[in-house]
Amino acid sequence: MQVPLDDSITYIVDVPYTISYVIRKRIQVDNLNELPKEKRPPDLMIWDGIPEEIDEWLNKVYDRKEKEPQGLTINIDEVEG
Repeated sequence: MQVPLDDSITYIVDVPYTISYVIRKRIQVDNLNELPKEKRPPDLMIWDGIPEEIDEWLNKVYDRKEKEPQGLTINIDEVEG
């Protein structure tokens, strides 16, 4: 991803952590702003929450359920006796 601050900076890891955090957070906010207002996470969650909370929020709002594994799983303990 090209960082728009300076043409000589190719990767976000090439800038100090504070600046890269602000860039990543801005990208996240821009992406979330593309959602309809009623489906966006609350501002407090965006700024003070952790990414897992936002993922859980989006899964709940969009009614995504974790897929249960299909089929049968057999665990075999190999114990030498």
